[in-house]
Amino acid sequence: MFSFILFGCSSSRKARSMKESEITSKNSLEAIVRNNLSNNDFYIQKAEINVIQDNISVRMVADIKYKKSDSLLITIRSRTGIEAGRAFISKDTLIIKDRFNKKLFIGKPDALGLKYGVDPLFIFTVLGDIVVEEKDKTSSIECIRGEFRKEYEIHQRKVEYIIDCQYKKIKQAYFEGDITTGNITIELSDFINENGIIYPGRVEINDDLKSLRIVIEIKKILLPWAGKLGSVVNQGYKVIKIR
Repeated sequence: MFSFILFGCSSSRKARSMKESEITSKNSLEAIVRNNLSNNDFYIQKAEINVIQDNISVRMVADIKYKKSDSLLITIRSRTGIEAGRAFISKDTLIIKDRFNKKLFIGKPDALGLKYGVDPLFIFTVLGDIVVEEKDKTSSIECIRGEFRKEYEIHQRKVEYIIDCQYKKIKQAYFEGDITTGNITIELSDFINENGIIYPGRVEINDDLKSLRIVIEIKKILLPWAGKLGSVVNQGYKVIKIR
């Protein structure tokens, strides 16, 4: 499933040098959490997505709007600009609009995990955010050869992170699955610094059970952003409850 320009494109640049931003050899994981993209309102104006499964490749374009602390709107379009659908996710609401079939799926965010194996808690991991339980945020980290690696248990699921100590961002997240979900690996690279806020320019997601590969390239982003999310609901759509 899926699935996500500060002062103009010309201001984008590669993230700061090692000397400026490297985590000290021993530090708190909280420094990484503070660097999460979801600590800010943002608008990804253009993300190019390539979905590869069973030797079939589908290319699409997405834009992603986010208002902290919990409102996310994802719009998916064809490469020619035709809207295929939208998804709105908040702390207690999930709405998915299928524009082609005129259907509106409504439920709770937990339905993503129950029905599709996608825990909404980890959605922002795709954009480079680290998600850990409160008890782990103050734990110490120690960088070895520029990275920190550790396994955590979050919502009864094992997750292993590899953190790039230069950028203070995760460079890989490995989600241990089960017989129904499989293992998911997320690799993040081409980090970009927008006025001190760092995000990945390229994200690759691999699901070993479904032989699924998704490549996301973030092309344009407004950071910070002060706009409005927009609407999902349309008249004339068949409403279906997600259970």
